[in-house]
Amino acid sequence: MVAFKNLRDVDPAEFEQAADGYHTVSSAASEAKDRLAQQILAKNFPDASGTSGGLTGEAAAAAEKRLERLRKSFHYTQVECGLISATLNGFAAELRAAKKKLTTAVAEAQSAGFKVGEDGSISWTIDGPLLLEQNVTGKDSAVPYANPDPQRVKALGFAERIEDALNEAAGADQEWGPKLAKLKAQNDLTVSAKDWANVHGDQKAVQKVAGDYLSKDSIPQGESPAHNREWWNDLSEQERADYVSLHPASIGALNGLPTEVRDEANRAVLAEKRGHYEIQSKAIPPEPWPKWVNGGPRIGKIQSDEWTTWYMEHGERREHVDASLKGMESIEARFDATGKNGLPEAYLLGFSPEGNGRAIVANGNPDTADHTAVYVPGTTANLGKVGGDIDRAVELWRDAERMSLKDSVSTITWLGYDAPQNIVTDSPFSHYADDGAPDFNRFMSGLDVTNTSDGGGHHTVVGHSYGTTLVGSAARQGELTADDVVLAGSPGVQVGSAREMDVPQGHVWNQEADGDAVPNIGRWGHGGSQWELGGGAFLIPSDELFGANQMETDTEGHSGYWDPGSLSLRNQAAVITGRYGEVEHEG
Repeated sequence: MVAFKNLRDVDPAEFEQAADGYHTVSSAASEAKDRLAQQILAKNFPDASGTSGGLTGEAAAAAEKRLERLRKSFHYTQVECGLISATLNGFAAELRAAKKKLTTAVAEAQSAGFKVGEDGSISWTIDGPLLLEQNVTGKDSAVPYANPDPQRVKALGFAERIEDALNEAAGADQEWGPKLAKLKAQNDLTVSAKDWANVHGDQKAVQKVAGDYLSKDSIPQGESPAHNREWWNDLSEQERADYVSLHPASIGALNGLPTEVRDEANRAVLAEKRGHYEIQSKAIPPEPWPKWVNGGPRIGKIQSDEWTTWYMEHGERREHVDASLKGMESIEARFDATGKNGLPEAYLLGFSPEGNGRAIVANGNPDTADHTAVYVPGTTANLGKVGGDIDRAVELWRDAERMSLKDSVSTITWLGYDAPQNIVTDSPFSHYADDGAPDFNRFMSGLDVTNTSDGGGHHTVVGHSYGTTLVGSAARQGELTADDVVLAGSPGVQVGSAREMDVPQGHVWNQEADGDAVPNIGRWGHGGSQWELGGGAFLIPSDELFGANQMETDTEGHSGYWDPGSLSLRNQAAVITGRYGEVEHEG
């Protein structure tokens, strides 16, 4: 039980001031982390290819390693101090509510003529031949007491209210205190995978006691990006910071919020998940060796019993963990490349390692970009392979930036859906595209809502392979919110004409490279019909009747459309930057 005097005299603002202090430390750590990454590491050390110049040698390598460790420590400090700030604010909110109840009860008791003692008891004097001092506390209400004095009933009511306030304060102290005590790292100089994994546990623990303060239920779900932005704008600066600290995955996934906010939240999720997955990776028993044994002259090599047993118990988890960690490394490699060879800052607009994984990575800030392109990969795309898709968006950014003159450019890799994983058994089906299309429409709408450039920005969708099918499904199902659509190696977009792609007439562009077999094979599963022609046709964007602008393509096969220095890539960049006169058409 919290003493009456303690609750009466406590000032919740002191806890909020402490929260402000931790928020200041969190912000300072964030700034230091970014300064290390963008001004020191990026400018003084070479990138992985060794082509960007910078310091070299053993001493430089050692310095880079320690600076990178310091950057990660700053990030951990940012996240944990933000969580401490949210915890203190949550406790202060509950304490303030309890004190308000106490203060109100005391004031009303005194106004009614009662005295309130230092222990919270209520006393009064009975008029009569003898002056009798009466005294009750909240616990007296549970004991039957026959007393003709009507004041006693009123006094018990005030006493109960005081006791309720003290109980609320005690409950807040018992719930928040232990959580706050656990928010500390190991007593060493290294932020380990275990430390990062524990951050997720810390968040869950604080969420359980948060109650009405920063409840996850108050975060919009299934609402439009415009609604999400309005909700965010109505929050105070401290509330925004606390939401990011306490519910980073939910905030990071919310279309319509500023790019920098989503990036901060998703980077915390990425760090936490990486720590968790690294611990899982070490916990999985090593793969038995040899995998293959001789099954006899008539059978040949077969998988060993030991390996088969291991795979049945751990194989799928091993593959998922390894692929997820590889994808996380690819995303962080893009972060580390910022500032090298002229690359802009990267932003993480979506991330999850669950299932096939999700990753939405931007080159440059789409909120301020004059031209934004969103690249949608196709069959076999997953988190483990996202590095190649990030590289394609980087090449798009390079060519578009060169062509844009003074305009700013952002290019985005959107792995925000479960792409088909098998060309033969999965890619003929449309449900992968149909299921992912609504999320893509919401993402594109969010880019439109948050863009602050003159005119609201120029947005282009670039789809590859099955990714074009998703783009077509998005146009068919809802509003695409794009100015141009570029389709490369398309097996079909579910509609039979460019007019149905939900962009202005003349703004659908197509590429089909020599040796790319996907378009003609895919038309039977994903081609669309033009009913004015009688229906029954399976038209794809490469068909003249479809009505797309056919761009010249100098690459070969299904995967070369983003080869550096190619005309295929340059034509896409011309569309992205709105320089349509520089597009080279077929023929």
